[in-house]
Amino acid sequence: MWARQNTTLISVLFGSTLVMYGFYRFSMRVMKFFFNVSDKQIFEGGFFLGILSTLVIIGAGVYASRVLTFHVDDVYRAALRELRKHESVEKALGGVWHPGSFRGYAVESISEAMAGSERRARSSFFEAPSRRIQMIFTVKGMGKDGMVSLEAFKRSGAYQFEMLSVDIRGSDEHYFLLGDDDHALFPEVSELLESSRKGYEKR
Repeated sequence: MWARQNTTLISVLFGSTLVMYGFYRFSMRVMKFFFNVSDKQIFEGGFFLGILSTLVIIGAGVYASRVLTFHVDDVYRAALRELRKHESVEKALGGVWHPGSFRGYAVESISEAMAGSERRARSSFFEAPSRRIQMIFTVKGMGKDGMVSLEAFKRSGAYQFEMLSVDIRGSDEHYFLLGDDDHALFPEVSELLESSRKGYEKR
């Protein structure tokens, strides 16, 4: 589980190890060919330069990870913070509300993000496309329950919501808080939503 969630870090560490070894071998050959220095001096110089290169690579990897990758729990908490900014949600749910126990989500693949990057406006061609995440979760108020739907992506380290809406169960009330209704749900999310509605109707 840790390896799947930290593939970027593992790739950076593996890559930095290869860079250190490659730089050491390259330094040995170059220094022996052009300069009359001992193996010890070559090793020390290559070792310290390798460490410096590794730190630069790790720093770049950590920065890229913070900017490009996201965690589902972070998106969930960001959505809750955004919901609490809107008084209409509290009024519709009949007062104080809290998150429910149900939550489902789906994240698009890298290839899908590349093919659909025009959906997330980029400041330049060199800016990496952002993967979308769609999520649904329940909220429970003093009077009524609701189902939250969202679509979001991460840009420059911040979460951007292309859609954030709330359906009030037992009524036709539907609140668009951010975005509009022009966002088709991923098949996985649609199935989760239908299952949730059927379960609610049975109760």
